[in-house]
Amino acid sequence: MLLAALLASSLIYAQNPPLKPPSQPTDSEPSAIRIKKTIRLVEVDVIAKDKKGLPITNLEAKDFTLKDDGHIEKITLFSLQNRSGPVEENADREPATSSSNSTHTFSNAHASGAVPIIILMDLLNSSWDNQSAIRSSLVASFKRIPPQTPIALVILSEDLKLVSDFTTDMKSLTTLLQKPAAPRQEGMGPAITATQTSNEKANETIMKSAIRAFNQESGARVDRTVRALNLIRTQLSHMQGRKSLIWVGGGLSVGPHDWRAIRNVIDQFNDANVAVYTVDARGVLLDYGIGAEIDQNDMIDDLDAERAKTRGDILDVIARDTGGVPYRNTNALDQAVLRAVDDNSTVYTLGFYPHHGDWQGKPHKIELAVTRPGISLRYRSSYLATPEAKPGVEAKDKNEDQQQTLEAIIASSLEFPGLRFSVEAMPGGHPGIASLALHISPAELRLSMRDENLTGALQLTFIQKRPSGEELSRKNSAFSFQLSPDQYNDAVAHTFTLTSSLKLHGNASKIRVLLRDLNSGRIGTVDVAIDAISVDAIPESTD
Repeated sequence: MLLAALLASSLIYAQNPPLKPPSQPTDSEPSAIRIKKTIRLVEVDVIAKDKKGLPITNLEAKDFTLKDDGHIEKITLFSLQNRSGPVEENADREPATSSSNSTHTFSNAHASGAVPIIILMDLLNSSWDNQSAIRSSLVASFKRIPPQTPIALVILSEDLKLVSDFTTDMKSLTTLLQKPAAPRQEGMGPAITATQTSNEKANETIMKSAIRAFNQESGARVDRTVRALNLIRTQLSHMQGRKSLIWVGGGLSVGPHDWRAIRNVIDQFNDANVAVYTVDARGVLLDYGIGAEIDQNDMIDDLDAERAKTRGDILDVIARDTGGVPYRNTNALDQAVLRAVDDNSTVYTLGFYPHHGDWQGKPHKIELAVTRPGISLRYRSSYLATPEAKPGVEAKDKNEDQQQTLEAIIASSLEFPGLRFSVEAMPGGHPGIASLALHISPAELRLSMRDENLTGALQLTFIQKRPSGEELSRKNSAFSFQLSPDQYNDAVAHTFTLTSSLKLHGNASKIRVLLRDLNSGRIGTVDVAIDAISVDAIPESTD
């Protein structure tokens, strides 16, 4: 397998604040959302900077104009998050309170404002000396990455390998990278050569064979790289909000027949809300031939040198079209990585409900503008209008993959915010019983229209654990629900609530509340500390 299912359980640091409706819509904008056949909130993360490259932090929803395939859309949800915490047009909703001190609210929407970042060390497409530069530059950058920045590290070589799950411990990442590691040969195997002879006909035959082998190797390399990128994107798609991929490598040579696959990668990254930052590890290239060890008798060197000129171009396209930044022609690779990390320190999130009726999986172009002069915007270029959801219906292979992810998330010691929600916990009125109220915005869910109502399907699981993390008990339930258009509009503004009672296990220290949207497959967990609930004494179990 290219990546263990555990990677999904590691993607736990998406710390986007819950979105709130922007205050005071104008008279020309209807306050309610017009209900179409399919309802899906599309989030667009925006980085706004002034002429000096400094982030702008005081824009409001009314300053933006958003277009979907040329049609102006109403910005329904709006927030600004930065590394010091979320700042919103409306203040954060206060935790639910009670006249009793026995009610506590727990949430997986944290306030650090940190965007989860995966760093991809691309050894498959990097020369031996570039591989050494990649390692040393990452070690240098880890020493200066801001605290509480969640970083995961993966390596692409023969396959995609997870080096480290998401962590804020930069010392541990540095230790992993400083372990002795032999460099690998770039590409899919031994270097392809075409040694010149004194026989012109023989040279022609050798050259044709070498070009065929060269093209096959390049195609196989592109295919393996694309599959690795798609796997990363698939795992990140389980999470809500903005995610970033920093791809450090020697670029990629693609032919005309590869562009469809590259375009699909861009569309999929955009739909998963993943911004790609690319760092060309080849450093300063004033002349692509200077410094290269050229074998004058190798007839294929000219072709190799010609393709080297465009290896960074594909990185530029992927980065710019996903709302990231390409960094190339610099020897300060560590500075490029740090700039990519810092670029996520201040991010606006704009949410809208598309009013088109075309949900057949086609890409839709996103355009944004601001009324203030001198501000540059960077954002993803498109989203995929995926087909209407079918509540509760999943293909067998998808269900098996989801079950693996589910078990990994349950076993993890940390929360998973693929769905953002909060839990109110209070005594249940009887000894050993807790009352739990889940609050979630329908903007987090994939809904569809059935008989003039919006329908969804959820799986709710309560897992009680010992202090060691060992699972003691599990309670599952799955259900569908319906909202009228008026109920939906009210729930967007105020969230809707699911309530349940739970008999507490005598040896449990916490309850992991897991919520899964059966339409989108997204999962969220919130941990409830049992000690915080003022319940009557619970008899200890002998389990």
